[in-house]
Parts: sequence; structure tokens; C-alpha cells
Amino acid sequence: MKKVKSIKLKVLHVVPTLKKDGAEVQLSEIFKKFNNVDIDLFTFDLYEEGDSISKNLKDIEIFHKSSLSISYLGKIIKENQYDIVHSHLPKADLIVGLLKLFNKKLFLHITSVHAQYGNRDGESRIKYFFTYKIWKKILNDSDGIIAISNKIKIWLIEEKKIDPSKINTIHYGVEIKTRNKIEKKEFKIGMAARILPWKGWDKVLEVAHSLSKKNIDFKLILAGSDDVGYLSTIKKLISSYKISEKVDIRNHYENIDEFFEEVDLFLFLSNSEGFGLVVLEAIENNVAVICTDISPLNEFVKNSEGSLVNRDKTEEISDLVEKYFANNKFLLKKVQKDQKQFITDNFSIEISANKIEKFYINTMNV
Repeated sequence: MKKVKSIKLKVLHVVPTLKKDGAEVQLSEIFKKFNNVDIDLFTFDLYEEGDSISKNLKDIEIFHKSSLSISYLGKIIKENQYDIVHSHLPKADLIVGLLKLFNKKLFLHITSVHAQYGNRDGESRIKYFFTYKIWKKILNDSDGIIAISNKIKIWLIEEKKIDPSKINTIHYGVEIKTRNKIEKKEFKIGMAARILPWKGWDKVLEVAHSLSKKNIDFKLILAGSDDVGYLSTIKKLISSYKISEKVDIRNHYENIDEFFEEVDLFLFLSNSEGFGLVVLEAIENNVAVICTDISPLNEFVKNSEGSLVNRDKTEEISDLVEKYFANNKFLLKKVQKDQKQFITDNFSIEISANKIEKFYINTMNV
């Protein structure tokens, strides 16, 4: 087995696409914080026609091949003599795993698992059914696995029967900035995510409906990309609840900070998350969060003043929102400060990068 060299480790990250989503955004930010690792990146899709992270990868060499060319990727790995090839998402895991099967001594394979693939409401089970057995073997044959939450680690061990000794939990992190938030007179609630069934858009609208019936003066701002056509369902719910004048639907924000500048409270009632990076970003932007009491959200959202909730009890959530906005937003401000301090101490991007570097070094020394 290889030993750690005195020079920087060479690591190639392999991702299916550079489309701006949670895993891809996290990678683009964490690359900037490595101190002892030289990074290159390989992708099958630059996603030039849409919102891509490529603009945030100026100092990273990007290799690109639009087809599933295993031989081309293998050639790049051999020519550059990478110490580690780090794959992300099942498509990349499968391709890198097949390469490793025939080149066991060429590189070490680390994979990051970013979600419970195939387990979410509204997600196709068929998509993963035929590849799960191969994916499971590739993970067990890999040299190390990073789970982005304790929830995913438990899922891998208990349901997928992955060797626990290979898995390490390393949470996502965010850049902690000093922010001066301008206080607003009106009450603005926000929800931003991909417009998918399991994200809890229907529950957020139920809360808005309840607030409207109480004659609470508020505005609900919704933002996200409509990948599967679920927005039409959301619009029907808004119409049936007769809250059209209360709801403002926006497109996906290229800069999510601009969205958070507009809202006081981030209401996120998802049924399932691999991590929930947008929630961490909300807290970093000095926005108080009410979210579902599920792992992994409850791994990084401090449960201040009942902010972790049962998503099905929308009337109770409505009461909580009303409580937060009362008395000149006294409780809202307290929740915001408590939650921000917790992520500052535990979930900075620097902490995440340092843990990944240590994981690389430990894997090299096995």
C-alpha cells in the first residue's frame, strides 16, 4: 500500500455533472480550503446551458468527456498519477469502481455518499434497482467512504450492509461571514429548494393557509428550479387555499444570498434530505430556521425555541411562526442568534476541509 509523500496529495474528483446543486456547490467551495491537496476534476457534463459551478472552479483543471468513456478517464488517471480518485454520486461511483476493479494498484478510491438514493417520495425506484448490487460491491471494495450525515452512515450500514470500518461522517460546511441584516417591518417567510415532491412545498403552503386564516399579515417567497414539473401542483394548491396574494414564486437564485436578504424566517418542511445545505446557508445568512425534526437537519440545526418540528402538524407550526413574529420578533431574533452560533462553532467550511484532508491521509496510511 502507498505511503504518504512529503509533497501534496494529488486527488481527482469525479462528478457526473457541474449543474449547481447541493453536492456540486459544496465541492466548489471546499476545494478552496484544502491546504495539502492538489485537486483536478473530471465530469461528463459541464452543464454550460444552465446554472453551472464551473465559474467557481477557476483554479481547478477540469477534464470533460460527454460520453461514458471509461477508457478516457482511465487514461487521465494513469497520465497524472493521482494518489486518490474521489467519486461523487452513484454514476461516478460505478465508473470509478469499474476502473479500480481492473487497476487495483493504480489509485485509491474514495466515494462520498450525498443522499439515500432511491428512498425519497416521488423518486423513481427503478432508476436504482438494477444498479444497487453493483454499487454496494463497489462501495465495499473502495478504500474509504464519506457519508455527509450520520443518517446516511446508518442507512449504509443497516440497509445497504456496507462495512462500517470504511465509513466516516463528514458534514457539509459553509463559509462563515460577518453579516449585518437589515430588519424589516413586514413578516417575510421563505422557502427555497428544487421543486420536488419530497421537499415539503405542500406543507409550507398548509402553514401559509393557516396563517392566512388567522389574518396574519405576511409574505411567502418561494424559489427553486422546476425539474420535474411539480410547480403546477404547487400553483393549484395556492389557488385552492386562496392565498395567491400572499405568495410570490421566484425562479432559482444563482446567488442564494440574495434570496436570504429578503426573508426573516426560512421554513423548510422536507420529508427527506441527504444533508440540506440550503438550511445551513440560511442560518449562515442570519435567517432563523424552522425545519422538520429529521436527521440530518437536526444534526446541525439547533433546536432553539421549538424550531425543530413535526412537518405533519402544520397548525402547530403556524402557531410557532406567529409566536416568533410577536413582540417585535423577540423570539425570532433569539433563534437566529442561537442557530448561527452553533454552526459557527461546528459547521464551517474550514472544519469540513480539514476533516477531509485528514481522511485522505489516514486512507493513504492504511
